[in-house]
Formats: sequence, C-alpha cells, structure tokens
Amino acid sequence: MSDAPSPVERVRTEPRAHAVAVVAAAAVGVAFASVHWLGLIAAGALASLVAPTVRRGVAYALGAGVVALAAFAVSLGPAAAAVPGMRPITYVAVGAGLALPLFGSLARAVAT
Repeated sequence: MSDAPSPVERVRTEPRAHAVAVVAAAAVGVAFASVHWLGLIAAGALASLVAPTVRRGVAYALGAGVVALAAFAVSLGPAAAAVPGMRPITYVAVGAGLALPLFGSLARAVAT
C-alpha cells in the first residue's frame, strides 16, 4: 500500500493545490450557473468539496454564491440601474444566489 495522499486530501491540505482547486471550482460553478439555476447548487457543492472542513465548505459555498451574484450584476450592464426598483424579483435572485449554493455545500458534509 502506498502512503501517498489521495488527490482530494492533497487539494485540501497543500496551499497551492488548494488555491487552484478553489478558483477552478468557483469558475466551473459560475459557468454552470450562467446556463441554469441548478448550477448554483453545483457551484456550492464544488466549492465546498475542496474545503478542509465542513465549516469552511459552507463559507466557500457562500463565497461562490457571492461570486455568482456579482457575475450576474456585471452581466446586466447598464440595466443594473433599474434593479433597485424591482424589489420582489431582486429578493428572489439574491436569496437563490445565496441559499442554493449553501444547499449544495451539504455535499461536503456527506463526503466527509
């Protein structure tokens, strides 16, 4: 038997591999979220799976949600000025952008 760490353990413990994995997970998750809302769940799951602990996985999932919301805001361009007047749908978009990645972060708790 080999004493070499598994790729997942290496990503969770080595700083350079961890940073690359977090950025890649967030990028892939936001790309999925730009296609379908289920991508927000995938973004939270991917971001949390590279976390060393469940608690940090939740934080990473929230971060992925914030990144997805920021990407959405940037994609609106000049129409972003009209967003404050559209309160009900804005609440749904922000709520989904934060809650769905948190739901996806349950994957880290299951994969412990």
